[in-house]
Amino acid sequence: MKTLLLSGALACLTLSTFGQAEQVLRRAKEVSNQNNVRQGVPSPAPAQTVAPARPGAAPSNTVTQAQSLAALQNDLAGFKTGTAVSDTQKQQFTINLAKAIRGPKPSLTTMKKFVESLTAATSGATFTDEQRQRLALNLDAALNSRGIPATQFDKIIADTQAILEVGTIKRTIAIGIATDLKAVGAEIRR
Repeated sequence: MKTLLLSGALACLTLSTFGQAEQVLRRAKEVSNQNNVRQGVPSPAPAQTVAPARPGAAPSNTVTQAQSLAALQNDLAGFKTGTAVSDTQKQQFTINLAKAIRGPKPSLTTMKKFVESLTAATSGATFTDEQRQRLALNLDAALNSRGIPATQFDKIIADTQAILEVGTIKRTIAIGIATDLKAVGAEIRR
């Protein structure tokens, strides 16, 4: 009886230790990602793939990746610290995110949830120009993630969370925003 009780207690202790070890590893990866952002290690997002322009081939309303990245960076720069993001800014940001998508589009509900969570958090955030540029690149990569491997997509989401945390957004809020972005990407990757 004592042996059975002792082995049961040992099994519970072992399971508890593995759960804590997993949590410690996940937090260590988050801290490593934040350090990469601070040190300027390149984003895991794929490098920009801007195809050479062919004269007369594309309609005039086509937005290039460089233009969409610039628009996203401008939107992010317009979200000022200590100021609530206006409905007009949210609407324009949503439009620019939609223009950045070069494949299947996510639902408007999922997109709005992401925009709401991100814009609500940016009033308390401080980003450098490099962090805004990296965040825009990650957003573009997540919005066009259909052809990339799942591991790379997960790295982009983790890098986005790290950028938000380095930009002084609380960890729990950054996790929520990253989860919302992952939901947008999941709809695109179907």
